[in-house]
Amino acid sequence: MTEGYGGSNPSSPITILMEDIMSKIYGDADTIKEAKEAKPGDTKSYVNWEAIDELPDEFESRIEKVEFDIDNDFDLTGDDMYYPHPDLMNRIASKRGISGTLKSTVETIIEEININPLLCKQLEDLPNIQKKIVGMRVTKVGFTLEIDGTLKPSLPCTVDFNVWNRCCNEWAKEEEKTNGYDKSIQKTMPNGNVYYELEYYDKSKKKTVPYKFFPKYDTKYKRNSYFEKLKLFDQRNADTKSKNVVIRTIVGMPTGFSRKSLKEGYFIVHRICRSREILKLERAAHITRIAQGDTPSPSGKLLFAPDNEADQEMEEVAEEIINGEEADPFEPEDVTPTEPTDEEKLLGIFQSYEHLEELTPENKTKIGKCIKWLNSNPAQDNENYPKLWKKILGSLDTIELNVDFDNKVEHDFK
Repeated sequence: MTEGYGGSNPSSPITILMEDIMSKIYGDADTIKEAKEAKPGDTKSYVNWEAIDELPDEFESRIEKVEFDIDNDFDLTGDDMYYPHPDLMNRIASKRGISGTLKSTVETIIEEININPLLCKQLEDLPNIQKKIVGMRVTKVGFTLEIDGTLKPSLPCTVDFNVWNRCCNEWAKEEEKTNGYDKSIQKTMPNGNVYYELEYYDKSKKKTVPYKFFPKYDTKYKRNSYFEKLKLFDQRNADTKSKNVVIRTIVGMPTGFSRKSLKEGYFIVHRICRSREILKLERAAHITRIAQGDTPSPSGKLLFAPDNEADQEMEEVAEEIINGEEADPFEPEDVTPTEPTDEEKLLGIFQSYEHLEELTPENKTKIGKCIKWLNSNPAQDNENYPKLWKKILGSLDTIELNVDFDNKVEHDFK
């Protein structure tokens, strides 16, 4: 890399090497200047200059940009906040030098719950307590090279995806809308389907308009089906969210952003790594070891650990941190879940969204059509399948623009 300051070519605009401090800083000169001039609270730069200034000689820092597209790398929710996608968080982790996030501990959340809501019973009914699997808990830690040049773990980040709580919330909302499925206000379609006439405020028309509301959780069978389908996504959602929390905590990023704060189109982060000089010495020691019959030289023993020692230590530390508590005695063993098809995954997403409070009746009608098509077991060899599948994914994108961040299901569909 060409040196910009303190090197052989002081006028180079490409990179910069600063030797007025003990550690070296590499990167694009303009990017380093931007990071240096960033004010406290700036959501563009996440460079810890105090940590960099205190690095020992055998380490260097690299200042890099992580570019993004607001429309493709973020989710916009109803509160006008933008939340980064998992792939953007992965790119940030790579540039920041965060490792170890693939390792996690997964626990089955088992609770003693009152299953009356599942059975559509009334609030005044005697409780029916059962022990059930209600979701998944995932704990992760991340590792980075920090101020003293050592590999340090983050605090463990634990995320619960509690399916039971989410279901009870949705069931309660529907009961509130229908006044507990009050038969005196029910109406019936010619085909026998029951509905309720409700109203919502249409922002475009600036007035309250009526719409037909068809209950989806008015029987115990419908509620149990919804509960089981949400469980298809509990582990993946908890895993993704816990990984994002680890990365966000280490980098120092907020949970969400305003559009104005993302106008630059990139974040600036720093990465601490071993210096080029040390890597050259390590290579020389390795060649010497080979020449001596693979016997480590005295200097090699002092300077360089075995190649896999750091990784092994990181694994052991992560295991200690994550598994600090005793395992759940009720956790089932040797459970191998069946991987759902893409159609089943997409169906579960739409069923998670169909009664969200923040969605308009138009969006809910669109969701209903998507669910109907996915429930019909569409044949992939049908000539219309690609066109309809693309249309379904387009509908998902449109609907998710109005889904609150906390209610959004993590998925890979684009």
